[in-house]
Amino acid sequence: MGGLINRLIAGVGLVVVLATGLAAPAQAEKVLTRGNGGEPATLDPHATDARTESNILRDLFEGLVVYGSQGQIIPGIAESWDISDDNLTYTFHLRPDAKWSNGDPITSDDFVYSLRRAIAPRPGKDFAFNMAVIRNAEAVMKGEKPATELGVEAVDPRTLRLVLRGPTPYFLALLAADNNAIPVHRATVEKYGEHWAEPGKMVSDGAYVLTEWAPQKQVVLTRNPNYYGNAGVKIDKVIFYPITSPADELKLFKAGKLDMTAEVPQEQVKWISLSDPKEFWNKPYIATYYYALNLTAEPFKGNLNLRKALAMAINREALVEKVTRAGELPAYGLVPPVIPGYKRQVLPFIDQTYEDRLEEARRLFAEAGYSPAQPLTLELLYNTNDNNRKIANAIIGMWQDAFGKALLVNPVNVERTEYLQRRARRQFQVVRAAWIGDYADPTVFLNLMLSHAAPPRNDPGFKSAAYDELLEKAGATADSAERSDLLQQAERLLLNEYAIIPIYHFATKSMVSQRIIGLAFNLRDVHLTRFLDMAD
Repeated sequence: MGGLINRLIAGVGLVVVLATGLAAPAQAEKVLTRGNGGEPATLDPHATDARTESNILRDLFEGLVVYGSQGQIIPGIAESWDISDDNLTYTFHLRPDAKWSNGDPITSDDFVYSLRRAIAPRPGKDFAFNMAVIRNAEAVMKGEKPATELGVEAVDPRTLRLVLRGPTPYFLALLAADNNAIPVHRATVEKYGEHWAEPGKMVSDGAYVLTEWAPQKQVVLTRNPNYYGNAGVKIDKVIFYPITSPADELKLFKAGKLDMTAEVPQEQVKWISLSDPKEFWNKPYIATYYYALNLTAEPFKGNLNLRKALAMAINREALVEKVTRAGELPAYGLVPPVIPGYKRQVLPFIDQTYEDRLEEARRLFAEAGYSPAQPLTLELLYNTNDNNRKIANAIIGMWQDAFGKALLVNPVNVERTEYLQRRARRQFQVVRAAWIGDYADPTVFLNLMLSHAAPPRNDPGFKSAAYDELLEKAGATADSAERSDLLQQAERLLLNEYAIIPIYHFATKSMVSQRIIGLAFNLRDVHLTRFLDMAD
């Protein structure tokens, strides 16, 4: 990583000099440099839902609707839409001037092809289930029906009809946020196969096009001249750097080589908040950090007491006050409390003192069969990141203080690609996980633990017919109060099984240059480059 940092300092400095020193001010190229927190695994929108890739995909592609700068739903490729009285049929009217980056017109057939591609079963992919709200989508995902049975229809080249299986109040937000709702260029995909999402091959429909992808170095996007809103785009180029170290990001930001960081080091949060309050972006957002326990194998399979003991022994209040220190909220549930219209659900021990929790945790741990004479050895898997390491070390320390020689925890720190591979194969006992809500509805979190969901969603292998049924009933319920009650029941069921250990709900902790214009708070902490500008 040190070589990357040195090259970045030199390279970005050169870009800035060339952009601002050799051209007339009125024509100077505006370049935004962003820390991305890691190397993207792919830029095929239907092959990933991770933030590392989505940060880039949101600039490259655009769906029917999009989130505006302040988190509001605004027209995208669809300039307008109609919703039937029963809230099951959505008819979208596409912009007449919407084009692909190669100049081809965007038609409703493009969306039909793309949705069928995204939802059709493919080896190694099981994260399209948020789209199960579309009629027949679940059967298509399971291979029980062909993709042609999906509830999507091209009425004419500029009219697209989507039919849902039940009332879905968040459907527009889902279309704005989910990568599976992004259209892809059929001819390009079919010509290049798995290599279509590469520079020189990719055809996209967003405000930017992919011009360079140097692995472990940078991803470069430049303005798309065929984008319908290109005249309103202010930034000419955006460069994403795959820097995993928040400390390295902060150094580059301080040196003027990064305009935005993905994170800042945990141990410097307090100092940064005091020394750089105008550049420290510290806001709550819709995300939860948690540990998942592998329920498909020993020692957690069938051992509720052990799972509960580990959950009770974590001092979440101390963790957010002394380790994360960026305004995070201790988590006692999976769904963040910032979601409107939903009553927060919590682990049963939330009102106990930490001392009482520890006493109960030790009793449960012993009942689970472990003692200094018969100790338990665990592995804790997490992806390379200084902040993940600090959190892991703190929690391991809490567990060791609670259980002494009866527990030995070995941290396993691997790079993101290997981490994702191990999660996909459930090659872990305890794994660090986090989920950022694409839209403000409890289902974006609760759907993670459906029985048929696979990692990186249902990491623990949690299976509950009662849980699945509650979510299914909620999906068919039009009454908002009844729907919310069903979802709350489902979360309580999940929490009582201790399949996961909620740790904290996120707050952003990143640096944002004062040169950036137009950055506005939204619960998703998503900021498309097309809405931003750079001061001279």
